[in-house]
Amino acid sequence: MSESSDEEFDGFSQNEVDAAAQRYNDRLAQIGIGELDVVDNENESENDFSDENEPLVDEAGDRPAEADGWHENFNYYERGLPHIFLPRGNTGPTTVLDPDKEPVDFFSLLFTNAILQYIIQETDRYANKQIRDHPDENKSPWVTPTVEEMKAFLGLCFLMGINVKPDIKSYWSTDVMLETPYFSKVMKRDRYMQIMRYIHFSNSEQAPQPGDPNYSKLYKIESLMNMFTDSMVNQYIPKRQLSVDEVMVPWKGRLSFKQYMPAKPTKWGIKMWAIAEANTGYVSFCQVYSGRINGAAAHGLANRVVKNCIEKANVIGQGYHIYMDNYFTSPTLFTDLFEHFNTAACGTVRINRRELPKDIMKKNPEGVTNRGDMQFRQKDAVAAVVWKDKKNVNLISSIHDFSVGAVQRNVQQADGIFQRQEIPCPQMISDYTQYMGGVDRADQYIQYYVFQHKTLKWPKRIFFTMIEMLKFNAFRLFLASPHHQPGPGKRPSTFLKFSKGVAAGLIGGYTGGSVRKGRPSLVPVDDRLTQRHLPGSFGNKSWCHVCHMRVKNNQQDTRRQTKYGCLDCGKHLCLPECFTVFHSVKSYC
Repeated sequence: MSESSDEEFDGFSQNEVDAAAQRYNDRLAQIGIGELDVVDNENESENDFSDENEPLVDEAGDRPAEADGWHENFNYYERGLPHIFLPRGNTGPTTVLDPDKEPVDFFSLLFTNAILQYIIQETDRYANKQIRDHPDENKSPWVTPTVEEMKAFLGLCFLMGINVKPDIKSYWSTDVMLETPYFSKVMKRDRYMQIMRYIHFSNSEQAPQPGDPNYSKLYKIESLMNMFTDSMVNQYIPKRQLSVDEVMVPWKGRLSFKQYMPAKPTKWGIKMWAIAEANTGYVSFCQVYSGRINGAAAHGLANRVVKNCIEKANVIGQGYHIYMDNYFTSPTLFTDLFEHFNTAACGTVRINRRELPKDIMKKNPEGVTNRGDMQFRQKDAVAAVVWKDKKNVNLISSIHDFSVGAVQRNVQQADGIFQRQEIPCPQMISDYTQYMGGVDRADQYIQYYVFQHKTLKWPKRIFFTMIEMLKFNAFRLFLASPHHQPGPGKRPSTFLKFSKGVAAGLIGGYTGGSVRKGRPSLVPVDDRLTQRHLPGSFGNKSWCHVCHMRVKNNQQDTRRQTKYGCLDCGKHLCLPECFTVFHSVKSYC
């Protein structure tokens, strides 16, 4: 080694190496790993970083590598200078709301007025197109929803996810066992059903057709998803630990990219990739998987998904740590992320992946027989471990070294009694267990109150899942707000309470259901019940008024047409049953 302190060390001066090592020691101390021994250029010994019986370098100064390049002695300098965490700003919410702000204000940070206006615009466009192209199937007059009305519509949808009933019409039922008067006060059932029928998220008239270079299977939802991503990224800067995983949206209808995953709780559905903060579950980016491209196998899909997630979440080149499961993990991906994306990663790995240390990544590795046994290997920036728990756990990481901690397990003794014991465990596995569940945590909250009534339109199912995801993100913003922390001795707000607050805030004072619309009754109620009325023939057939109203209010299943009725009241009525009920019962429906 050179005697000068300014001599470069693998392209870096000694001062730069010392400074980087000190910063790395500070980071290691935070996660409970021992300090890095700094190599002094002037006093470097041949056996630094080496085992007494197996020196790191031979007499010629070259590293004795295994056949596949993996070795047992971890070396920080082989990995390269450590990544310093430099996010694009202070981690946490980027907008601090005043103490008087309510849950709906946090939701509005993510579900912006621009998004709402876009949905109203496309819904109005689609409704007018359907009325123009299919007038016989769309006879009800259409009025463009206002901002207040569309907010009330979404508020009712959130309430339907909380108060689940068999179908949508049940929320307007007058049956004493099902009745929920609040819904009818907010919005008429027919108006709600009309908006639900026409709600749309793209311009169908400009949709690219198959064969077009711009064709996308996700065109119906793509623009809206991009708007959601922008708001999620802009409103929160995640902490260092992130997780990448998949989310399944339940769906059993006909769809070319529908997935079947027998090992998942939701076996049939639409798969979405997501990246979320490990501790809170705040989702920074979510993407729908549209299946294979042009019928060909999607080679390198896992690598593209991870890179796309960190790019769209705006966390490239900032020193983030990404945790993922064995579907994504590979040495090639981890090396690429470390060297070209300034991002470290950790994840379980399948033993049939390429470029793994084959001497330990196999079914029965040597020296790993009892619970707590482990074997380590390193190659460049990647460390690998196999650890024996109930079964072997295989994991690679470009974040951790060979540090070992402990976990507690219930171990069965010789007398058959289970006893709590501490078992040695690699630190990388402990951290993986701690930080991998970010996306799963978000998915768990989303499924609590998501609106999932039956629909034949898959974009609607994606939309209601996404706005539930926005609501969960808003909940995390609310919990992180410095002006909305619980007082001494009080617990933080629950997601249920927050969800009800969002729904109430969206509905506000809207009372579109309290105004009676349609033709007024031809005679007063008292006259209908007290005066003498005789049946007659109208000459043309129409729906019986009593039957129609009972079907509308779920009091009976079928309705009938008749040309008879009451000429004085102007109502078609079945003879004699409905005619008698109409003129003798005040609440005939």
